[in-house]
Formats: sequence, structure tokens, C-alpha cells
Amino acid sequence: MIRALSAAITVAMLSGCAGIVHNQSMEQFNTSFNSGDLVAASQFSMKEAGYNPENKSVDNLLWGLEAGAVLSYAGEYEQSTILLDASEKMMKSEDQEGVVNETAELGLSMLGNDAMMAYEQTQYDGVMANTIKAWNFMFKSDFNDARVEWNRAEERQRRAVEYFAKQIKEQKEQLDEKEQEAAEYADKSAQSDETKQLLAKNGVTLDKWQPYDGFVNPYTTYSYGLNLLLNGKSVSDFQKASDAFKRVYGMTNSKWVQNDIELALAKSKGNSDSLDDMVWVIFENGQSAVKEEFRVDLPVFLLSDDVSYVGMALPRLKERQMAHEYIEVGGVKTQVIADIDKVIGAEFEKLYPMILTREISRTVLKTVVQKQAMDSNQILGNLLAVTQVATTNADTRSFTSLPKQFQTAHFKKKDSTIKVKAGNHQLDVVLDPNAKQHIVHVKAISSGVAPIVRVINI
Repeated sequence: MIRALSAAITVAMLSGCAGIVHNQSMEQFNTSFNSGDLVAASQFSMKEAGYNPENKSVDNLLWGLEAGAVLSYAGEYEQSTILLDASEKMMKSEDQEGVVNETAELGLSMLGNDAMMAYEQTQYDGVMANTIKAWNFMFKSDFNDARVEWNRAEERQRRAVEYFAKQIKEQKEQLDEKEQEAAEYADKSAQSDETKQLLAKNGVTLDKWQPYDGFVNPYTTYSYGLNLLLNGKSVSDFQKASDAFKRVYGMTNSKWVQNDIELALAKSKGNSDSLDDMVWVIFENGQSAVKEEFRVDLPVFLLSDDVSYVGMALPRLKERQMAHEYIEVGGVKTQVIADIDKVIGAEFEKLYPMILTREISRTVLKTVVQKQAMDSNQILGNLLAVTQVATTNADTRSFTSLPKQFQTAHFKKKDSTIKVKAGNHQLDVVLDPNAKQHIVHVKAISSGVAPIVRVINI
């Protein structure tokens, strides 16, 4: 028994270190990213991703996503796509992981915390990976490959609802008999009024974020429609564009999206010059919500009706700031078409009951083992108590370099130079006079950092 417990201590301590190392790396990454130093941020994230240029692979999924996003913002579109392709391969590998491996990984994590499990992508991770890749191709005027990525992103969104039901069911089935017993007490604890009140006091209510219909990311659907509108080849393409815009309008009521519907319908009816001299603005605004840890004493029913209050660590979402309320381009103001915090929050809340149940189950198991050890060997019992405290950490890993919002607007250009106004920043942007349509893509990390402006001439 002592040998087994000693092994458990070793595994558990390693799990605690893993979370600390990730948090330290994220602090270093954010220092560069938040200041607008995209070169340093991309180099650091590629290193953390374990990028291998020979076989174009990564060994850390989350850092591969971060690197892919930042490289895109920095204009390194080909390299960004390589990193995101490598990350997508890891996603597929995670999706295809056998039940035995998943069960073993989950069982091992019960000795430590969720952070010792391999990072499992969220639905919006996958959707945004394909979306960023699609825009990479758009920036290179490769509209055919962009269309492939838009289609993949839309397919991911269609599978989202099915995913959530399957994910929760599988995780419950992976608990072994002993863990199932702990899970019963965990369910009882999770559903108690005391737990709900304590979580609410710490900012976790599970009803703050209502998902967009079908867990859709409206930005992806809007971008899919915009590509079809500008690069469609048939009446069917323009009708699909109209359908995409209608879905986004139903979720946002944006006047700009309503106008896009009208433009798509005009194109489907053969009005070939309806888009001439049009400029679309895409604005990536601020930084998305991230996870942070909080510690709280929750009631735990420990193998009897007696209630013990035990300290544990859980994740919650921390909102970050917009860069600007809106930007003004060519004399028009942008409007929100996608609240990414809402996308992140809705998915987080959907999975939170399982996160909570797993953490309480873990606490029950650790506490029971600690008590059994204490009864037979006080020194080992005390060591396990110290280990339990040291490994009580929340998994706060998330895709942090996404914007808080996406906004849009459009207008007819009057000349080839337009002004972009973002807070105190004003930039002159030159459009190709020979192009018929243009997309002005603006990214603002914060109000104090000059926005990044990229132009697609079509």
C-alpha cells in the first residue's frame, strides 16, 4: 500500500507542476502579445508548441493554436496555416483516441487535477482554427482554398450540439467502479444549495451565457457568407450567402448584415454590378474571456450523510476589455456581429457541471485515501495531506489570443484612400484602384496599441 501511495504522490506532484509551468509560460506570452510585439509572441508560442519544421508538427495543441493565430495577425499567413494544420491533426488524434486511453488518462488525473490531462480542444477552438486558416487564404487571394476552410468550419458548427451530449455521456462512463461511487457523492454535493450559493458568490452561475442558436459562432457564418457573396460562381452560391447572412441577422439584428442579405439577393437575381466599389470592414476587437482559478470550500458528502467542507480549486471565466466600442472606416461605424465571450461562455457553462463533479469526485477520493493512510501510517497520511493541498489546482488552459468581439460595416468607396479611426489612432489606408471590391480587416488588441490593418482587394 505504501509503495502505491508513494507512486500516487509522485504523479500528483507532477500534475501540480504542469499547471504552474503553463501559467508561467502564458504570463510571458501575454507580456509580448498585449504590448503588440507579435514577433516575440509568435516565436515564443512556436517554441512552446514544440514546432518541428522538418515534419511540420507540434506536440502541444493549445500552443499550436496560439502560434497559428498570432502568426496570422503578424501577416505570416503560410506559417500560420502550417501551425494550424498541425494543431488540427492533433485535434483529430484526440477525437480518435481510444476509450481505454481516455479512461486511463482520466483515472490518472483523479490523483492530481484536470491540468494533467492532455488539452482537449473546445468546439470553438476547432471552428476558429478553420476560420483563421480561411482568412489566411483570403489574405493571399486564394479564394478556392478559403472556401474549403469555410466549409470545414461550418461543418464543425453543425456537429456542435451532438458533441456536447456525447462528451458528457462518455466522461461519466469512463469512471471506474470506485470512482463511480465517489461520483455519486459528488453529484449530491454539486446539486446542493450550499454549493450553488458558493459558486454564485464566486461568479459562477451557469446561466449567464446563453449560446447562439445551435452553438454557432456568427463570425464564422458571416465570413462564410461574405466569401460566397464576393467570390461565388453561381446563383446557388449567392443564395447560400443570403442564407448565411439571414442566420447571422437572426442572432444580431445588425443593419449591416441586413444590407448584406439584400446584396446577396441582388446578386442571385443577376445584378452583376451591385457590389462595385464596395468596401467591407471586419474589426477584431479586444481580447476574449479567459479562465482563472478560484478556491472555495464546498460541501462534500464523504461516504456518509455527514457533510465536510473541503477546499478545492475550480475555473471561472474572467472577461477582458474591448479595445474600442467601435471603429470608424470611410465615415461609417462598425457594429457587433459576434460576441466571442458569449461563444466561449456558453460552451464553458455547458461542460461546467462535469468539471465540477469531476473535481468533487477527485476531492472525495483524495480525502478517503488520506484518511486510510493516516489510520495506518501518520507520516504518510500527513504527506498525502500536503500533496492534496499542493495538487489542488484548476485547469485554466484556454485559447487566449482570440478577440472579444467581431464587428462589421460596409460602404461605397469614393476614392482609393480611406481613413481608419480607432480611438486615438488614425490611419490612412490605400485601396487598389483597379479592384472592384475590398475588405479592410482591422485588429485592435487594446486601446493603447495601434491597430493592425490588412486589405484584401478583389
